Amino acid sequence: MKKALFLVPLLALFLNACSSSSSYFSTFTAEGSKSQYKQTGTVHIKDDENAVSLYVNAASPAAITLTGKLSNSSGDPSLICQYPDGTMYLIADSRTTSLDTKIPLQAGLNRIRFDGSDSVLDFELVYTGLNSPEILGYGQSQSEAETVPSDAPSISGSISGSPDAELHSSASNLFTKVSQPAALLEFQLEKETDITVFVAADLRNNSSGRFKAGVFDVTLKGDNYPDTEIIHHATADSSWGDFLWTDHNLAKLTLPKGSYQLILSEVSGKNYALRLDTAVYPTATPQ
Repeated sequence: MKKALFLVPLLALFLNACSSSSSYFSTFTAEGSKSQYKQTGTVHIKDDENAVSLYVNAASPAAITLTGKLSNSSGDPSLICQYPDGTMYLIADSRTTSLDTKIPLQAGLNRIRFDGSDSVLDFELVYTGLNSPEILGYGQSQSEAETVPSDAPSISGSISGSPDAELHSSASNLFTKVSQPAALLEFQLEKETDITVFVAADLRNNSSGRFKAGVFDVTLKGDNYPDTEIIHHATADSSWGDFLWTDHNLAKLTLPKGSYQLILSEVSGKNYALRLDTAVYPTATPQ
């Protein structure tokens, strides 16, 4: 798929001047060819928003490669792939300065996006593997990614993902009431392994009345490993109107052989919707 070079610094400046409360890109350039797609620029993330780097429409499970450089100017930015089913895969966090990694994709529209409240991040990204037969379309707009070229090859049967995708374990859970600890994700290690544990939380009013929610934790528990807090919501919130609390965190741990669970502690209250996206995967070896 041929992608023409385009420059949008004036558009970014216009968005910055007219809507300073919105996320935007500045000094942004992009160039595509049949073999790769390059992006450079600066992303400015405001409040709890995000900014999409690339939409990728896949006919079946697949993987693409991302290389490049990141430079964090402020805040706690991250680069995440949001899957069609709503679960998320962490690609890079605020400590990442270089990238050379495979991104597993699900069938459907995948969103590779920058997250991080009130953050600024300079980036140089190169996506490759986008010309594989299972990729139907890609681009910075959803409509562009969903437009399938007339010469796109047909896909039949299933195509297995990359080895990295097979090692990745994730889950998405939605709660409207929690009366006792709940297991979010379970996994087992056959040997000592460097593991990354990622949790994203979205807590909001479900619009059925006065919202109340209490303190909650997501904790990693293992047979022969001390309990480890991954994410913590520390305040008891109450609201008649719209309410939204989002956060995400990761922990890079060396875990011994054994069985493990990510556990949600009790959440008191009513009229809330709590979504938790969790993922566990081997920590990549530094390049």
